[in-house]
Amino acid sequence: MPGRLGGAWSAAICAPAGVVLNKGMASPSVPPGNPAAPRRDARSGYAKGEETRRAILTAALAEFGEHGFANATTRRITQAAGVTLPSLAYYFGNKEGVYLACANEIVDRYVRQMASISVAGLTEALERGDSAACRDYLKQLLRHLIQLLAGSDDALTWTTFVARELREQGPAFTILYERLWEPGVRLLARLAAGVRGARTVRDADTIDALLLISSLVAFYTGRAVSLRTLGWEKIGDRELQALFAAADRLADGVSDGAS
Repeated sequence: MPGRLGGAWSAAICAPAGVVLNKGMASPSVPPGNPAAPRRDARSGYAKGEETRRAILTAALAEFGEHGFANATTRRITQAAGVTLPSLAYYFGNKEGVYLACANEIVDRYVRQMASISVAGLTEALERGDSAACRDYLKQLLRHLIQLLAGSDDALTWTTFVARELREQGPAFTILYERLWEPGVRLLARLAAGVRGARTVRDADTIDALLLISSLVAFYTGRAVSLRTLGWEKIGDRELQALFAAADRLADGVSDGAS
């Protein structure tokens, strides 16, 4: 495949050719030395330790989302998680450690969501410039994003975190941008180019990719407005199918012409 995708999207989609990653695969580990790396709790067992770690992350996502890094406190995080300050220090080191772990956790959720996509098939579609296949993979990616952003209540716990990072652009923003957003836009842009049967990405392809992703925000950070406008109480199976159909129409709208 020409070029390099990198970040979460390469971990999920651009493994060696012929490999199909499955949803059941474990989340990729964070880089060495990252304080977010999980440790085995020999005293209470791994399962209990992972439960504690996730409780801290859930509370931290809400805390940093509401107060930002500067005003967030580890005391409020541990109180919300129902754990002690030494527990937070054990898993994450300090406030900065848990803050960066929140960003890595969001990225890893995207990785797990994308893990069922066939790497070999996507690679072949891009290399051949197969317009129909590229459009199909574009639809698959959009559906996966909808499932993650709109079809999961968990997404609501990190909506405020992401929204604040978009405004303030702290260290977590860098993680989200470099591991997730930029490579994700680049991949969708390459698929948009592939729909044209081209291997070269134009600005127009990148704009198409940005607009496709932006269209999903209405059911992510703008979920309350969207649900009220549509008269939906929640996003269940029926509503999710309607969103999938809408995403397919958006993908079908990507031009396969040379203009």
